[in-house]
Amino acid sequence: MGIASNGPHGNHRGRIGNVVYYVLNGKNVAREIGKTTKPPTQAQLKVRSEIKLVSQFLKPLGEFINVGFGIEQLGTDKNAFNLAMAYNRPHAIKGSYPNLKIAYEKVQISKGPLKTAENLRVEESPAGLQFNWDTNPQMAWQESTDQAMVLVYFPDQKKVFYTLFGNSRLSGTMEQEIPASLKGKHMESYISFISADRKQVSDSIYTGRFNSPEANEISNSNS
Repeated sequence: MGIASNGPHGNHRGRIGNVVYYVLNGKNVAREIGKTTKPPTQAQLKVRSEIKLVSQFLKPLGEFINVGFGIEQLGTDKNAFNLAMAYNRPHAIKGSYPNLKIAYEKVQISKGPLKTAENLRVEESPAGLQFNWDTNPQMAWQESTDQAMVLVYFPDQKKVFYTLFGNSRLSGTMEQEIPASLKGKHMESYISFISADRKQVSDSIYTGRFNSPEANEISNSNS
């Protein structure tokens, strides 16, 4: 059953026939539903597999994605998760269907206009991962107060550990703690920055993988 707000000519909400009405970011949206008896094509199966793969990867990162893509969603009828899906599905998948995998070095978990970190160095520490970057004591005050956002993902365990509002850009360093039980496990790592007023973020930078056959590979995007 559908509901018409503000009378018969107002916004609808719910299902009417084979159309579902709902409000997304303040806009009334209609989506047709139905069943098809045709078998899916190879291209359709590939798309479904890509969507499932990227969705499963991003789901544990939900809170980080909400901040990392939150600025991008302003003024659109998309949410942060949808924007992250829209970017990563065409950019962060490798292999040929049905053998598709996440290309971690191409993943983007935040997107925005702020400067990225310069000359990144990341290494394992007793507590987890230590992120270091170059700083300039003469940088503008507003830039110096940007805060690091770091994330460490464990592909085998499907677990993630992150800090949304960490050390300042001026500090040049940030340590992400991880549980002792995960030390020595395969890790994928990322860093970005967010302004102190939470109104801007930077693109995320892939900072390497650890404890895998491809350990310590750093994305060319750092250069």
